[in-house]
Amino acid sequence: MKEEAAITINGTKLSDAQSMTVRVAVDTLANVLAAGLEGDDQGLAERYASALSAIQALLDSREARTQ
Repeated sequence: MKEEAAITINGTKLSDAQSMTVRVAVDTLANVLAAGLEGDDQGLAERYASALSAIQALLDSREARTQ
């Protein structure tokens, strides 16, 4: 089982539960954008897509648990 990514915001390290929440939120937003938005929102989706992919790659590169 993998640990959640170590995330620090403004000097505060998030707990595993908080890091999981961030990961799930990022994944959910990526899925919503991938499903497609219409009209003016399509440009917004395209602007966020590459940033979300980079963040997901970082979150997925977390180390295996050493328990």
